[in-house]
Amino acid sequence: MHDAEQDFPITNEAEYGLALNGPAYEIKRNGEVCYSSDDISKTIFNLMWLMHKDALGGITDRIRVHSGCGEWEGRSFIVVGDKGAGKTTLMLRLLYGGFRIFSDELALVRDGKALPFPRRFHIKQESTGLLTFMSGLIDKLPYNWTSYGHKMYSFTPRDAGYGWRIDERDVRAVIYLEPNHSGESRIEECPKYSMVEKVMPMSFLSETDDHLKIGGLCRLIDNAECYVLHVGGLDGAVSVLQKRLSAL
Repeated sequence: MHDAEQDFPITNEAEYGLALNGPAYEIKRNGEVCYSSDDISKTIFNLMWLMHKDALGGITDRIRVHSGCGEWEGRSFIVVGDKGAGKTTLMLRLLYGGFRIFSDELALVRDGKALPFPRRFHIKQESTGLLTFMSGLIDKLPYNWTSYGHKMYSFTPRDAGYGWRIDERDVRAVIYLEPNHSGESRIEECPKYSMVEKVMPMSFLSETDDHLKIGGLCRLIDNAECYVLHVGGLDGAVSVLQKRLSAL
C-alpha cells in the first residue's frame, strides 16, 4: 500500500484480506472477520482506517500533528492546517516546484523533532481543477468513491517519478496555512506563542499521559521559525516559500 523508503524496524505485523461473501464485502484481520458491508466504498474506507489504526496504535511516544512535511534546500518544514485548508493541494504543487515532499496529512512529533507518517496522499476530485501540472496522471491513479459521490484519488511521490523517503528530522520552519482564495499568496511571521495556540487544536492527544509530551511539540515550535502562509495562487505560494526558506 505504501512504498516510502524507511529504516525503521518492524515492531508489529497484521494481515488483512478483502473478499466477497454473498452480497457482502468482508474484511478479515489475521483471518478473523472484523467488518462487513454491501457497500464497497465504505468497505475500502474502513479497510484503510483499520490499517492506519493498527499502524498508529503502536506509536505511543509521539504527538500526532495534522500537517504536511517537506524540505527545501535541506531546510525541513511542516505545514499545519485544518481539514479543507488545502494542505494536499499545496504540498503537491510544492512537489512539482522542486521541493522534497514527505507527507500531506500527519507528522509524529517527539523531543522537538518531526517524523512524517507515510500515508498515501488523498486528492479530492473537486481539487483536481487546480492540479493542471498533474494533467495526464490524475486519471491513472487509483481512487475510491466518497460518501458524497466524488472520487478520492490515492497518490505517492513515486507515482510522479519522485523519491519518497521517511526519516525523523529537525524542523526549521512551522507554517500555518490560511486560505486566501480571492487574493495573492503572502507569508508573514507568527509569534511562537501564537503558533502554539494554532497547532495545539491540530494535534491529537490520545493517551492519558500525552500531556507530558506537549513539551516536545513546544520545543519543535520554539526551535523553528514560525509563519502564517495565506494561500491565494499556488504559483505565488511556491515562490514566497522558496524565498523565505532560502533565507533561513
